[in-house]
Amino acid sequence: MNIITFLNRKTLITAAGALALLALILWQAGVFTTGRIAPGRTALAPVAATGAAAVVEQVTLPVTYRAVGTVSSRTMVDISPRVVARVLEMPARSGDRVKKGDLLVKLDDADLSASVNQAAERLKAAQAGVTASGEKVQQVRAAFELASSDAGRTRQLAASGAVSQQALDAAESAYRQARAALAQAEQQQSAAQADADGAAQALRQAQAVLDYTTITSPMDGVLAERLADPGDLASPGNILLRLFDPARLMLEVPVREGLVSRIKIGEQVPFTVDALGRTLYGELRETVPAVDPGSRTFMVRICIGEEPGLMPGMFGVLELPMGTRTAVVVPEDAVVRVGQLEYVRAQLGERTARLLVRTIPAGAGRREVVTGASPGMTIYR
Repeated sequence: MNIITFLNRKTLITAAGALALLALILWQAGVFTTGRIAPGRTALAPVAATGAAAVVEQVTLPVTYRAVGTVSSRTMVDISPRVVARVLEMPARSGDRVKKGDLLVKLDDADLSASVNQAAERLKAAQAGVTASGEKVQQVRAAFELASSDAGRTRQLAASGAVSQQALDAAESAYRQARAALAQAEQQQSAAQADADGAAQALRQAQAVLDYTTITSPMDGVLAERLADPGDLASPGNILLRLFDPARLMLEVPVREGLVSRIKIGEQVPFTVDALGRTLYGELRETVPAVDPGSRTFMVRICIGEEPGLMPGMFGVLELPMGTRTAVVVPEDAVVRVGQLEYVRAQLGERTARLLVRTIPAGAGRREVVTGASPGMTIYR
């Protein structure tokens, strides 16, 4: 009896589980749900044909290759000192226009001025030595000329027997001594002159080094960046300022290697600068005859000239015409966006319906239809 009761209870539990599973399946299938639209196609409610009518058009659009480049200057100068000294003055600031010869940096020149003064004193002393040696040469030359004259007369008298051999030997000895003294004086004069020349060269060198403490602009341009301030220690190789010539600006653009045959030197090409909000034109001046193996591009340089507001470092977008293509376009205000969906109100036979489309910008207040609409359709704005 107990065994039969246990088996009946187990059967009831299994049956109840099966019924619960069946009810769950029926509920998920929507058997117990009412008021929903059954799967399949259901016609949308007609849309009122209001607003101005327009026609979906097929037009020809230009194909343009766009590449982003950077504005730079063909003449960019880094100003660096040639001596180690403290910065005293830097009157120009970033963005200032400077003329050739304008003062850019004044360095401390106390030590170098002292060196110039020492070199000047040495030159003065050397020049005094040259003067003294010149006077001595004149004196010795006068004595030499007198000894030479006495020796000549003595030789004549000795030939006629008017003077003794001893007198002739004395005159000859005096002549040789005077000649040696003259040669020595002239040698001393040459040494003094060489010393004076060395002192003059040292003065010029000291003056040149002193001039390095005054740095002037090498050209007309704009101060792009000031990297030091008064009180800083300047040293060779340490860049203090950067100048650029605003009249020699250019756009450097990496272009896909497959377009190398389309680049024509001397051609005027358009490019846009978003920072200025306008389109500019420049001349294709040169191409770099090497392709970057990483990006598979080659560099193109476009000369711009001076443009108000254009500065090195700005980016510009080069636009190269590549031909034309056909496209289906609609007015931009005829496209309605709901979230990420786009649709137009199109006339389909005798009724008006919402037609899902996918569009991209086409310019001039139009959108290009990628999918969803065909040329000749009537749509409403």
